Amino acid sequence: MDEKQFLVSETALAELLSVCRYCSAECTPVIKFFRGTFIYTSSKCLNGHEFTWSSQPCHNTLPWSNLFTATAILTSGCNATKVLQVFKNMNLQMFTARTYNRLQAYYVVPSATKTWDFEQSQLLTEIKDGPSQDVVVGGDARCDSPGYSAKYGTYTIMDLERKKILDFQLVQSNEVKGSSHMELAGLKRAMGFLKDHVNIKTLVTDRHSMVKKYMKDCHAEKNHYFDVWHIAKGVSKKLETASKKVSGEQIRPWIKSIANHCHWTASSSEDDGELKQAKWASVVNHIANKHENHSRKYPRCEHAPINDERLWIKEGSVPYKLMKEIILSPFLVKDIAKLSPAHQTYSLEVFHSVVNHYAPKSTHFYYPAMYARLSVAALHFNENSGRQQASSKSGELQYGISYPKAKKGLEAVVKPKKTPPTFNYVTIIKQAVHERRSSECPSYRSAALDISVLNEDVPVPLTQNFEHFEKAALIRRHSSRYARR
Repeated sequence: MDEKQFLVSETALAELLSVCRYCSAECTPVIKFFRGTFIYTSSKCLNGHEFTWSSQPCHNTLPWSNLFTATAILTSGCNATKVLQVFKNMNLQMFTARTYNRLQAYYVVPSATKTWDFEQSQLLTEIKDGPSQDVVVGGDARCDSPGYSAKYGTYTIMDLERKKILDFQLVQSNEVKGSSHMELAGLKRAMGFLKDHVNIKTLVTDRHSMVKKYMKDCHAEKNHYFDVWHIAKGVSKKLETASKKVSGEQIRPWIKSIANHCHWTASSSEDDGELKQAKWASVVNHIANKHENHSRKYPRCEHAPINDERLWIKEGSVPYKLMKEIILSPFLVKDIAKLSPAHQTYSLEVFHSVVNHYAPKSTHFYYPAMYARLSVAALHFNENSGRQQASSKSGELQYGISYPKAKKGLEAVVKPKKTPPTFNYVTIIKQAVHERRSSECPSYRSAALDISVLNEDVPVPLTQNFEHFEKAALIRRHSSRYARR
């Protein structure tokens, strides 16, 4: 597994095998057959000596490099079709897509899933055996496509203090009433699984209405907070839309300040819901240059006197009414009281970007492969979540310049550069693949039988209940339709 692999041209290989290993006489090598990355040659010299050569070891006719190449494709998050096309463009001997799918299903997917199960068990045992089983977690869902037609929904639970993925649940849309119900189903499954391992003291999520009702009715003893970034983002979008209306151009300069005010409201009010609501509502007076007599709970602004000129909005004007309607929306104000004061789900958004690498939304995966790629994403994130900021040889901390997309090149910021990521989990998966082939399932037949047992809980395909059509009949109908033209 740890051996280096090399590309060797056909000409160089023929030159290497053109000398007899017994008498050093000239001989002619002939490639007898190849199987994916494996080739088998036979050579015969002028003195009659014959010998054979194979490019790599095999296990019951399965070349190990074939298996490890399939493993590398999945653990790197690559698209198998594109990788095989790269090999084809290089004229590099490789197995077919059908062989890859078989190797993935029989060996790579079970090994990746097994590795995640083991690492997850170790993490939960470490928390359970620690000084406290209480955890503060964040939860968020990710769908494999935008809109209301997603096939998969993944709900992830992260320990916000340790920055580790505790569990994820993959839900297929036909397991629930529809795509919009997948988030709640994933949360229920995750909470049910984790209750035997840790004590969830606080949960931070977005403002999903089904999640709010579920936590209120079924887990009232737990603290349920809303992530500030999600609320600030939602308010900013509504304000941006309002700024495009007639006489709404005065709203745009205030959007960033109001988003910042949302973050300040959460971080400065601890767990006082009434104070959060009072501070949030005070911004309606602030934008009109009124900084006192806000409310009994929060009577005046805390900032220093403002002497410079600002684009204050006149009370009673059209932009003022538009902003007031958004900021003081009853549904929003009610949720402001549950803003998370300390923990946010930013790290979950980072994990979702990792998932986008290993399971891009533009590519369809069957359920077992999707679950395996999510497992690899979780392993990668947990291994690299604690990376420190990189430093130069002199010890100076390193930063990189970044241009925020929303600023369109008008502003730049610096972000800390992290140390390079590690991939130790890949070695563990490769070891699991090797063990599965060499001892657990030494043949395709045994692997297929084992897979049939492992996939018993896999939901049925979406197409199972579709009406069946004969392909030949569809071809005849297609041909006759175009013939009439």
